[in-house]
Order: sequence, then C-alpha cells, then structure tokens
Amino acid sequence: MPARHIALLAFSQILWGANFAVVKWGLADWPPLFFAGLRMIAVAALICPFIGLPRKSDLKALLPLGLILGVIHFGAIFHGINRVDAATSSILIQIQVPLSALTAAWLFGDRIGWRRWSGMGLAFIGIAVLVGRPAFSGGWIGVGLMLLAAVSWVASNLLIKKLAENMDGWRINGWVGLVAGPMMLVLSAATEHGQMTAVTQAGLAGWGAMAYQVLIVTALCYGIWYAMMSRYPVSYVMPFTLLEPIFGATTAVLLLGEGWDWRMVAGALLTMSGLAIIIIRRPQVVNQPVGPGA
Repeated sequence: MPARHIALLAFSQILWGANFAVVKWGLADWPPLFFAGLRMIAVAALICPFIGLPRKSDLKALLPLGLILGVIHFGAIFHGINRVDAATSSILIQIQVPLSALTAAWLFGDRIGWRRWSGMGLAFIGIAVLVGRPAFSGGWIGVGLMLLAAVSWVASNLLIKKLAENMDGWRINGWVGLVAGPMMLVLSAATEHGQMTAVTQAGLAGWGAMAYQVLIVTALCYGIWYAMMSRYPVSYVMPFTLLEPIFGATTAVLLLGEGWDWRMVAGALLTMSGLAIIIIRRPQVVNQPVGPGA
C-alpha cells in the first residue's frame, strides 16, 4: 500500500474519530433524533442527484436496512452520545467488533481460535473498566444505547452483505438516508420537542456539526473508505479503524475538556488491544462494510 493511501486512511479515521466530539457539540442545539433525521435527509440530498432514485424492486431490501441502520443504529448512537461523554462513546461503540466476530461464528461457521477469544475477553474487560469508573456518568441506559447501536450496526452489515452484490456504497448510503430520514423525523415528532426552535436558534456549533456530518463524514470520509475498500482486501483496510477510538477519545478530551484518569486509559488500552487481535484475525463478514459505524 503506497504511503499516500496509508495517509488517506489514517486521515479519514482522525476525522471519523473527531465526529464523536462534533456530534456532542451538535446535540447542545439539536434534539438527538431530529439531528439524526436531518443528517440523513441532507446526505440523501447530497448523493441522490448523482446516483438517481432507487427502483421499486430495491425498496424491499432498503426498508429493513433503513429501519435497522438509519433509525435504530443512528437513533441509539445519537441518544447514547447525548448521555455518555464523547471520549467513552468512541470506545464503547467498538463493542461492534467482537459482536461481528461472534456473529460470523454463529451464522457462517467461522472458527474462533484462542487468539480471537482472548481478544474478545480483553475488549469486554476494557469496556467494563471504562463504565465502572467513578467519573462515568452515562449510567446503564447510556451503555445500553451504545450496545443497541453496536448490535444494530452488526445486523445492518449482514443486510449490506446481500445488497453489496448489486449496490455500491454510495447508493446504499444515499438510499438509506432517503428511506430512513423521513422515518426518523416522524419518530422525532412523536417523541421529542423543540425541533423548530432548534432550526431557528441553532448556533454555529449546531449548524457546523450538521455540515460536518454531511460534508466531512459522508462526502470525504466515506469517499476515502470506499475508494480504499475497492482497491485493497478488507484485511488491509480494517486495521486502520483502530485509530478511530484513539482519535475520538483524544479529540473529546482536547476539544470538549472531558476528564480522563488512569482507569480510562487502562480501559482504553485493554479494549484497543482486544480489538487489534480480533481485527487482524477477523474474517471478511461483509463484502463492503458501511464504515466504522458513526
């Protein structure tokens, strides 16, 4: 892999990691579900003029994916980040990696050797250390939301495995936004309040966070991701996702002033060590993963 491609992949993970802090900023101005719904509508508006609209025959597969990935995953992760500090959120969501390995063993008969079992154990111990810190303020609801986000991400990638045979990543992203955005806005209208106030009174941080979701995360990060996934085997690209939680936690501490202590560092190191073992030895569960999941 040329040095410029290594730099591009690392750069995309820095930006993806920073997204946790950016979302936290945006949630000061936007209700969580409304924020997620607007993001998806904006992503669809950005991409669909270039890829066109889905055929009626595509909707049968897109509707469940829109519900699982668009509504459940993004709804859970935005609500989770709203409750849990951004630094911890960026690490907690990585539970999706051992869950993916367990799913591969269950559905595809993948054999989990002692190395990956030990990696899963380290990852879960690290997460337990993180949420057991006295400074952790998310509570079990926050942990549960991040777990739901991880489970739904794994489930959505199983659906994407089938769709990826006929759709590229841009179509999946744009069409999921087109399908799930209205569902999320309806759910927001039923469960949240203050949407119009947010639209009229959101400040630079709120609108900047929205722009970051659409232009930086979707257009730039996913653009780099899909380009590299099309050039190299999954085993070459996936290890770079280990950088996301590192930069996610670092950005949250530096930009948001979130506190950290030795327990957070220990939990992060244990989790990252476990993830490294799993990712380096992981199977290709999904042909073209939708991305790290934020």
